[in-house]
Amino acid sequence: MRSQAQGDPNEKEVFTTIRREAAIVLFSVFLLICVPLTVAQQRGRSKVAEGEYRVNIEGDLGLGPVETQIFHFRESWTLWKTGEGYEVEGNRTYESPRNELHDNRFVAELSRDLRPLSIKEFAHLAFRTDSGPLSCELLPQQLRCDCGGKDPAHVQVAMDRPYAMIWPLSAFSLSGLTRAATELEKPTSIQIVQLEQISYALPVLAIRSDGLIRYRGQSQEAISTSGRSVPPKVYELTTSPTGKMTLWISPEGLLLAAEKTSWPKGRMELVNFKKFAEF
Repeated sequence: MRSQAQGDPNEKEVFTTIRREAAIVLFSVFLLICVPLTVAQQRGRSKVAEGEYRVNIEGDLGLGPVETQIFHFRESWTLWKTGEGYEVEGNRTYESPRNELHDNRFVAELSRDLRPLSIKEFAHLAFRTDSGPLSCELLPQQLRCDCGGKDPAHVQVAMDRPYAMIWPLSAFSLSGLTRAATELEKPTSIQIVQLEQISYALPVLAIRSDGLIRYRGQSQEAISTSGRSVPPKVYELTTSPTGKMTLWISPEGLLLAAEKTSWPKGRMELVNFKKFAEF
């Protein structure tokens, strides 16, 4: 007769199976949690912030050139710190023309002071359906863009002042431009570039405009975003495409809001923000 100390073999087998399944579940959870972090660490980067921008135009009008106006613009993004600077991964949604939804992913490399160095938008051009992504390098003396595809279009524009791309719309380009204005109330000459889509023969046209940016000082009123109040720095940007625009910049260098006061009034605003680490 088998003693109770030895136990029932079937019972032991059940316990062994339970332990094995529990180990598999725990290992699966470990992978779900740790693998994304491990991949990010292998790429030498760590998440420091995430947020979302929205644009509101008075009277629900469109934004940008009439031929390519956009409506209901939203941009969600994640900011990563890398060995060389920062990287932004995000998603832009908007309507262009009205009621025609676009949903495009984008990636940008930023310098240590959050100035864009390169921007890539995963979208095709209006007149080249096989194109994409649109990749641009913001070099010190030249802007270079390539739309990709079977018959790619190339854009090269010589620049001789601090500059930014404002079309396609980019909050990080606007905030990066403020690094040029370092002295209080002293206007600094800058340039902005718009990329317009004209036709199949001319799928991308770069339009360069001169302008001024001026540092107006620290705001006396804090701006609140997601329960976080910060006293921003205030800048004034004046160019022919944008008119006069006020920019509010956070202590970290992020755009908190950009507002155009002339008709039609418009405002880009950081509506959601979460900070994971100092930057």
